[in-house]
Amino acid sequence: MMNTLRNNAEKSTAKIKDTHHEKSAGLSQELQSLRKGIPDIDKIKFGLTDSNLHAGKKLFTVKKLNGNFNGKPLWNTNLDFEISSTERIALKGENGSGKTTLIQILLNKIQDYQGEVYRAAHKSVYIDQDYSMINNDLTIYDQVQLFNDTSLQEHEIKIRLNRFLFGKDSWDKRCDTLSGGEKMRLCLCCLTIQNLAPDLIIMDEPTNNLDIQNIEILTTALKTYQGTILVVSHDEYFLQEINIERTIML
Repeated sequence: MMNTLRNNAEKSTAKIKDTHHEKSAGLSQELQSLRKGIPDIDKIKFGLTDSNLHAGKKLFTVKKLNGNFNGKPLWNTNLDFEISSTERIALKGENGSGKTTLIQILLNKIQDYQGEVYRAAHKSVYIDQDYSMINNDLTIYDQVQLFNDTSLQEHEIKIRLNRFLFGKDSWDKRCDTLSGGEKMRLCLCCLTIQNLAPDLIIMDEPTNNLDIQNIEILTTALKTYQGTILVVSHDEYFLQEINIERTIML
């Protein structure tokens, strides 16, 4: 009797697992089909210039690095790695594993750590989950003007805004009224207005607050970008689409 009950329970559990797997696979395929079917992405023209750094230039060399957490080492094992120009790298780890802390150390915004960090001269942009490169007190037009380091004329600025789906009705809109997807597009627009694209783009969970259309816009922009990418993301499809080459695991 007990063996029969146990066998029935095992069969039931296996059936539930198979059903769950089939549903998960179906949802994944549906999401990929939706992403590939998004129309009008080609209306956005990505004008990111190439990085001036030659491929393979060492941007960071990290030796025996460890952060501090309440006076104790942040990571169980010291970190040793290099990041070279034009590499595409994913930074992964569980919540609380110190991914953002590592980014802040690399950007020299945290000096409290053990070990060595060599930083070559380069230009980097950090797009965090709060889109802090955007000043929420400014209008959309005034925001992009902050990045107008080559004195583009007003009509040229507005052409760039239109390319990123910001029509004339939105130019005087305050940035604090924008959605996550709109802020991401505005960040990309700012980068195209700068004279030179950054050598390194660092992104922290960039797809978390985006709908499928804006994920596709971001993906297309990063595919055309020729510099270095370091991205924190759990979106495996996104990482595959932007051609991530290797992973730093915390």
